Amino acid sequence: MTKSKEEQIFIGVDDQVIELTGADKEAFLADQAQMRERTLLLKAEYKAKQDARESVITKLKALGLTESEAKIIIGIE
Repeated sequence: MTKSKEEQIFIGVDDQVIELTGADKEAFLADQAQMRERTLLLKAEYKAKQDARESVITKLKALGLTESEAKIIIGIE
């Protein structure tokens, strides 16, 4: 969810509440967008690694290993 430019954004600094405006507000919104993008990228990388592990386990099981043995070989158990 992207915040509109008209939306008020407040941050807390110690015991003060400050409204962000102008360049500070734009920088804050850009930082939030960048953090969302990084989170999505990390989630995609994690999913790809999980899928790769599952693929390796499936292939090792097809060779006659148990799932536990396959996990030990790839180092996740």
